[in-house]
Amino acid sequence: MTKRILLTGGTGTLGRLVTPLLLDAGFTVRVLSRRAHESGDGIEYVAGDLLKDEGIEAAVDGAEVVLHLAGGPKGDDVATRNLVRPRREPGSGTWCTSRSSGRGANAG
Repeated sequence: MTKRILLTGGTGTLGRLVTPLLLDAGFTVRVLSRRAHESGDGIEYVAGDLLKDEGIEAAVDGAEVVLHLAGGPKGDDVATRNLVRPRREPGSGTWCTSRSSGRGANAG
């Protein structure tokens, strides 16, 4: 049975790398994006905004796993809280979050 995964940040730097790996692993991929995209290539796009709390219910509906890779310079706490809210019930699935920011990193 194929698992449906919701990927936030799927159109960002990290998400564009992760999406083909998820497809190759056999997941059905749904991407929450602030901009409307035509679904295709095995990817379903749902328009919404984590900071504005828009489109999240539709994006989460039916997803067995949520992989939260979206992030920005501010508001990550609000975005994550809005995303988690619909998934508080026991048995509602699994979710994972990751930070990909390299801002302020100093290799030297």
